[in-house]
Amino acid sequence: MEPLISVRDLNKIFITPGSRIHVLKDISLDIPGGGLTALMGPSGVGKSTLLHILGTLDRPTSGHVLYEDRDVFAFKDDELADFRSRAIGFVFQFHHLLPEFNTLENTTMPALITGMSFRDASEKARRLLSDVGLSERLLHRPGELSGGEQQRAAVARALMLDPKVVLADEPTGNLDTQTGEELFGLLIELNKKGITFIIVTHNESLAARCGRILRMKDGRIME
Repeated sequence: MEPLISVRDLNKIFITPGSRIHVLKDISLDIPGGGLTALMGPSGVGKSTLLHILGTLDRPTSGHVLYEDRDVFAFKDDELADFRSRAIGFVFQFHHLLPEFNTLENTTMPALITGMSFRDASEKARRLLSDVGLSERLLHRPGELSGGEQQRAAVARALMLDPKVVLADEPTGNLDTQTGEELFGLLIELNKKGITFIIVTHNESLAARCGRILRMKDGRIME
């Protein structure tokens, strides 16, 4: 079986006045579909940079990222943006929900942007929000939700377009221990349904619940 994501000889260099920072160094790895992968390492080692490149939010200095054998950085900018919106879901440490919209409206946003009707988007969002335990909070705005509920809504939003992979950058980092464990448990249950996750975390106990741990050191993968 071909891997869902293949990374080959990936490098990322940031150039600033007077400095050249080699953040990612010759990274090659394969991510199978349906997996639950934790990405770990000290702060500043390049975890978020790697995740952003896997999510096509940033381009590598050199190297290739292939989704199902397609080199996504060979796409034109508009093609890459369309691929990103449909194939990749994102969950960040901060939920990035729009405060003026309620939970249901926030969740429908990715689908509405791609042209799905509000009726169809709302029906799907209701199902997803029920799956993440928010069926009673559809009309609440983000300020009326707990931190854990906000992140659950962010997870539902990330799943709206049936992405090939969900990339989560410290999704429990802004939550208390119990709420973080509950959210991580939700991600595990969603993974059991076949959704691929790559999760950046500093939490060893949570990472131990993943099927695979990738550790980074000095810009390289030390699996």
